[in-house]
Amino acid sequence: MKHKSILSLLIFLMSFGALTTSCEDMLTPDMNRYSENFSGKDTVYFYLGILRNVQDMVEQNQLLGDLRSDLVTTTSYSSDSVSHIISFDKTDEDGSNELLNRAAYYKVINQCNFYLAKVDTSVVKNNIYYMKREYAQVVDIRAWAYLQLVQTYGEVPFITQPVDNANTGWEKSAPKVNADNLLDVLKSDLEKAKVIEHTMGYPQYGEFQSGNDNFKIQSKYLRFYSDIILGDLYLLRSSGRSDYVEAAKNYYYFLKEKAKSGIGLASGRASINRGTNPNGSYWYSPNADSWISNGLAATTLTNENITLIPSAANSTFGRVLTRTAQIYGFDSHSTNSTNTAIGSETSTTSGSVSLSVNYKSRQVAPSESYLQLCQAQNYSSSTITNSEAINIEYYEGAGDARVAGSAPFFQTKEGKYRYITKDAIATNVGRGDMASGSVEFKHYKSLYRMRQIFLRYAEAINRAGYPRMAFAVLRNGLQASRIPELRDSISYTTKEVDGKKQVLAQTVYYVDSIANYDAANYINADEQRRAQADPEFGLYLDFSSSNWSTYGIHEYGCGSISSLDSLFSYEYVVAKRIAEESKRVDNGKLTASAKRSIRALLHPKEDVGTPTEPSAPAEIVDTIEVKPLAPAAVDENEVNAIESIICDECALETAYEGTRMFDLIRFARHMNFGISSDYGTRWLAWKIARRDEKLAPYEQPNVYSTKLFNLLLDPKNWYIVNPVY
Repeated sequence: MKHKSILSLLIFLMSFGALTTSCEDMLTPDMNRYSENFSGKDTVYFYLGILRNVQDMVEQNQLLGDLRSDLVTTTSYSSDSVSHIISFDKTDEDGSNELLNRAAYYKVINQCNFYLAKVDTSVVKNNIYYMKREYAQVVDIRAWAYLQLVQTYGEVPFITQPVDNANTGWEKSAPKVNADNLLDVLKSDLEKAKVIEHTMGYPQYGEFQSGNDNFKIQSKYLRFYSDIILGDLYLLRSSGRSDYVEAAKNYYYFLKEKAKSGIGLASGRASINRGTNPNGSYWYSPNADSWISNGLAATTLTNENITLIPSAANSTFGRVLTRTAQIYGFDSHSTNSTNTAIGSETSTTSGSVSLSVNYKSRQVAPSESYLQLCQAQNYSSSTITNSEAINIEYYEGAGDARVAGSAPFFQTKEGKYRYITKDAIATNVGRGDMASGSVEFKHYKSLYRMRQIFLRYAEAINRAGYPRMAFAVLRNGLQASRIPELRDSISYTTKEVDGKKQVLAQTVYYVDSIANYDAANYINADEQRRAQADPEFGLYLDFSSSNWSTYGIHEYGCGSISSLDSLFSYEYVVAKRIAEESKRVDNGKLTASAKRSIRALLHPKEDVGTPTEPSAPAEIVDTIEVKPLAPAAVDENEVNAIESIICDECALETAYEGTRMFDLIRFARHMNFGISSDYGTRWLAWKIARRDEKLAPYEQPNVYSTKLFNLLLDPKNWYIVNPVY
C-alpha cells in the first residue's frame, strides 16, 4: 500500500470541492457536492482540502509579489504574460493572462466560507472541542487569502457566505475591501481564532509523505497563525501609531511563545572567504550553504520555517510546484517508481524532481537595483579573543554574501548569467558567485519564516517610536545580554540664593554599555526611558527574559557584527540615510531638518556618565530636588531612515520569496501617512523605476525610467486590474 501522503490525500479531498474553468471558476453549481459530503462534524478531510486549494494559488501569488517589484527585470526570453506584469502593462485586462486571474484566490475563500457556515464547533470527543482548532485555522486561511488579494489587486469583492451558483452577480454586488478597511471586517473572527489558538493550540496530524523519501513534512509546518496575520493587517492599514503598536504586540506574542519553547533564530550565516591574488589584490569566495540550510534548504525544514505549502515530488502524489522555477530558468523533470515486495502485496511509490539550467527558459533575472544593493553592503570580519572583538577588517568590494544563495552565476551555452535560485537551490557557490554542480528542487513554498517576522516586528516598533530598538533587530538581535542597562544618578550643582548657597539636584539617566556588542551605541537612554514608560512595555518591548536567543538579521549576510563595526552603527547608517533621502527628494540638497538630525546623531551631547556627589558646604540650608527632564522625543527623520534601511534588509534576506511588492506598498503607505501624502508614493515609484540602472542605491538619484516613474505616481497602477463584469 502507498505511504500516507498529504498531497495525494488532498487530491482525493477535492472531490468535495469545485474544479471548473470559468473566469472566477470556484463559483459553480458543483458546490452542491459540499452539502452532500460535509456534515459539519468532519475535521481533517475538509480542512486539508482547503490547504490543497491554497497549494493551487501559492505560485501565482509568489510571482505577482515579485514580478512587479524592484528586484527583477526581463530577459530576451521573457514571455508576453511575464513581461507585461514586470512592465505594469495594462493590456491583459481581458483575462488573457492566466497569472492575473483571481479564481484560485476565491476558490480558497469560498471553500473557507462553506466550511465556516457548516462547521459545528460544539462537537466534543474525549472532552475536547475537536473542531475548534480546525475552525481557527480556516479563519486564518481565509484572512490570509484576502490579504494576498488586497495586496495584489488593491480593492476586491468581500464575500463571507458560500456561493454555490455562478450567476449570483457577487462580483458587482458584494462590498469591497481594501488596505484601509480589510482589518475592520476580519478582526473579530481573527480575535476569536486567536483565543482558540492560545488556549487549545493547533491541529496535529503527524507526518506526511510528499512522494520524495527525503522530504517528509510535519503538520506543524502547515499552520497559519492569527497573531502573524493580525500583525500584517495592522501594518498594512497603518492609520496611526496605535496600528503599529498593535502589529508589534501580535508579532511579539508569537515570537515570545517561540522563545519560551526554545526556538529563536539559527546561527547559520552566509559567509565570505578571502584570498590573495599574485598581484596582491584580494579574491572573495562566498558561501551561502549554512544560510540556506537554516530555512531555505530544498528538503530540510528547521525552526526557521513557520508556515509553508508543500509540493509533491511527482504527479502521483499531487500538485508539483515547478512553475516558478521554470520561469526563473530551470527546466524540471519529475519521476516516480513503485517497488513491490516479493511474495507480498505491499508496494511503495516514490519520486523526485530534478532541475537543469536552461537559458531559454530564463524569463526573469535579478535586477541591477538588487545586485547593486548587495554590492553596496560592507562585509566585516572580526578577530575575537575571550569573547571580545579586538580587531575588525572590512572586505572591500565583497558585498553581501546572501546574493550567492539568491542569485548566483551559472555558465551556459549563451554565456554567464545570474539566475534566481530561491526555488532551485544552488549550493557550492564559489569565487565570483559562480554556482557549480547541480541545483535542487525546493519542495515547498515559504509563506512565513522567523527572520521575516522579526523584520516585520522591527518595522512595527520603528513606526511606534522606537527606531533604535528596530535597528537592534538588524545589528545584533534583541535579547537581554545585548541591551544596555538603564541607570540613573544624581547630578549636583550649587547656586546662590539670597546670599546663601543651595544645592540643585537633578536626576541623570545613562546606559551601561555591553562590552561585546556596545549596545549603548544604538539603544540610548532616551529611547529606553520612553520604552519603559510605555504602559504596554511588557506586551511588545520587554526582552529581559533569558528565553530570547536572536542574531542580527544583517549578520546573516555581512559577517558577525562587533562593537568595532563603525560602518553599521546606528549613528553612521542613519545619518547617511537621512542625507541620502534628503538629497533624493530635494535635488541634491540637505534640508534644515536633515542637517539638525544629522548633527544630533554625529555630535550628541557629552555623556554625563556616572556623576559623583560633591561635598556639601556648611552654609547650605536647603536642597532642591529638580525633576528629571523628559526624554528626548523620537526624531521622525530617524524613523523614516530606519524604515528604508529595514526595506533594504527585507530585499537582502527575503528576495524572490513572493513578498517584495507587498513590502514596498506597505512601506509607501507608512510614509504617506507619516511624512506627507505623496512621499511614499514618489519613493515607491523611484525604487521601481531605478531597477534597471547600474547605479549604487543612491548614486545619481535623478536617473530612472521616467515612463515607469510617472506611471507609478498613481497608486492605482501599483495593483493588478480587477476583471470587468
